[in-house]
Amino acid sequence: MVTQVVLSLETREELLSNCPEMTNFVNWLDSINRRPGLDELALKLSNLKPNSAALENCVGYAKVGYQRHVVKKNDIYELAIICWKPGQKTPIHDHIGSDCAFLIISGTSTETIYETNDNGLAFPTKSIIIRKSGEICAAEEQDIHVVSNEGDIGLVELHVYTPPLSGYNIYSSV
Repeated sequence: MVTQVVLSLETREELLSNCPEMTNFVNWLDSINRRPGLDELALKLSNLKPNSAALENCVGYAKVGYQRHVVKKNDIYELAIICWKPGQKTPIHDHIGSDCAFLIISGTSTETIYETNDNGLAFPTKSIIIRKSGEICAAEEQDIHVVSNEGDIGLVELHVYTPPLSGYNIYSSV
């Protein structure tokens, strides 16, 4: 289960004023006027060193499931900060129609990659990827995965979807 919050204009302005590198990133996204590729997004995110304290001050955690904070959304991209408490995770899903790249701001992210069988049921592959603060992940729209917080502290990630996330498929496991 996901709780979605759209940051108010005031909160977004506070966040961006305290995170000049995020302001530069948003300005870059706004200036290119096209759908950026995953390699391009990953490169830009890898150079981003946001003020994590200021960022975490503008977001929160859901009691049940994880919380998704939409920072900015237009026809080309959606920028969201996603927060998981320890033990929280996404369902098995894809991003049909949208690519996604994200930067881990704090905590440890575990990504489990899935494939589907002939009946459309998902099963995990041997790919379990653990990433720590500062690391980048990029997922193509057809990738099926679960992102989870298996750590002892909160997990905060900065996600960019291009185009904006408009739908996804949820899969049942074998």
